[in-house]
Amino acid sequence: MKSDYFECPFCGSHGPLMLMGADRFPVLKNLQVIGAGRRAARCPICASTDKERLVYAFLNYMERLNSKTDISILHIAPEKNLQRWLETISNKYIAGDAFLQNQEFAGNVRYVDICHTDFSDLEFDYVICNHVICDIKDASVALNEIYRILKYGGMAIAQVPITQISKTVEYPEVKTKEDRETAYGYGYHERIYNNEEYKKLLISAGFHVNVCNISDRFNTMGLNSQEDLYICRKVDL
Repeated sequence: MKSDYFECPFCGSHGPLMLMGADRFPVLKNLQVIGAGRRAARCPICASTDKERLVYAFLNYMERLNSKTDISILHIAPEKNLQRWLETISNKYIAGDAFLQNQEFAGNVRYVDICHTDFSDLEFDYVICNHVICDIKDASVALNEIYRILKYGGMAIAQVPITQISKTVEYPEVKTKEDRETAYGYGYHERIYNNEEYKKLLISAGFHVNVCNISDRFNTMGLNSQEDLYICRKVDL
């Protein structure tokens, strides 16, 4: 965050951000992983996070979702504040998660396995899948499914934690939660992506990918100044 002043776009609170994220696994610090680890990133009032506000800033102020009509949105592993906002602007908003047990959501959430959905081809204008692809064993299957259900001209946002100083870190022998914590910093992650390799993976699924950083434009929102957005569009060839 490049400004010391923070004002939450969801609840309007301002003041210092709260710390969030784990710091007990050295791999996150050693690989300088962006979008993970211990950092000042959580709103003290509504608990919005830097990764949640990043998606909101882009969709609201740059994509201007508020001005669009009849948009269909699929939101996987929905962040609470983002879900509340999206429900107000879309007449077809679906929040989905493959792990409904022992979780609290802001609204209605249905079971959706993003690797194998029951949605039709070309069903959604937007798919938001924030910090999920890193949790999936076969990421290509999930990305191909997202591509299938997106309309031509549609957009997917599929952020993941990123390292820029190492190749993608993935160990086939890592099986347990404890081993994943040591290897990747989180017990449910399957890998840590390198930035260039992740872009190539998105392109291999068929997306036209634009990597951009918008933190300077929204420097009071408590965004992570190092986190780039991977904007994935399904282009009609």
